[in-house]
Amino acid sequence: MSHYYRTAQLNIVSDVELPSLPSISPESKIDVRIERADFQLSEPYELAVNLTRLGIQPNFALIKNGHFFDWIEHGKYQILDGNLINYDGKASSSAYLEHFIINEVFASIFFQRGAYLLHGAAALNPDGTATVVFGEPGAGKSTTLGMLVKSGAKVLSDEIVVIQFIEGKPFLYPFVPLLRLWGNSAQYLGYEQTNSEKKYEFPVPPLEEAFPLKNAISLKQGEHFEVGNGADHTFHLDLFGNFPLPRTVLTPVEQMRRFQASADLIRLCKCYKVQRNSSSFEPMDEWINELLKL
Repeated sequence: MSHYYRTAQLNIVSDVELPSLPSISPESKIDVRIERADFQLSEPYELAVNLTRLGIQPNFALIKNGHFFDWIEHGKYQILDGNLINYDGKASSSAYLEHFIINEVFASIFFQRGAYLLHGAAALNPDGTATVVFGEPGAGKSTTLGMLVKSGAKVLSDEIVVIQFIEGKPFLYPFVPLLRLWGNSAQYLGYEQTNSEKKYEFPVPPLEEAFPLKNAISLKQGEHFEVGNGADHTFHLDLFGNFPLPRTVLTPVEQMRRFQASADLIRLCKCYKVQRNSSSFEPMDEWINELLKL
């Protein structure tokens, strides 16, 4: 049975259900196909040391026309030509099949289609522009996204951020319409029935359009709250460090393309380097509220 979805302005047909994505009618023109298949890897692979999903670092290889992931006990995936996702029998039996597809696997589709990607979160501001938040694991990206929503923004994506440059300007595309929060953050933000030690997924209304990027926030943990200007060379390093795919895909040509896109992003957006004290939500919350008024 085929299932039809739409995200990041791509129409998808899948032989597996993906309930996190908005459904569409079967008559739509298809951009991406997701199918179970038998396939073998002939190229050498390596451990993707910059990626962890469910506590697993995958094996990865660049293959002809695409990417190959081996998530060990959760199965293998190949992503080809920006329009095809294959998963094997072991992946089909994993309880986390959708989880892998809507994260790094679909990130490979976007990358193959020329998108600029970040591991982070993004929101639609009340003024119709967008804010992106990225940073090291545990820095508080999703919590910051929740604060943006609390101050009147809407969720564009949480985990994989998809940016396309249109006529030289960066636009944020909506991806999976979920807000992912740890229980303590959810409790602070007013969500009920939450355990402070558990992570929750809260569905949000899906958005369709792409929105111009206005604010870029590089986030890290620290002993106190501090906001600094991000428009310097260290912001380049932050952007490079928060790439959501194995760095093997960044060939010399792709590295140059990403460097130029990062430079354009820094030049065209308001960039902030924010140090957040995870034990106190209020200073960050107050700053986010003021940021959306600018």
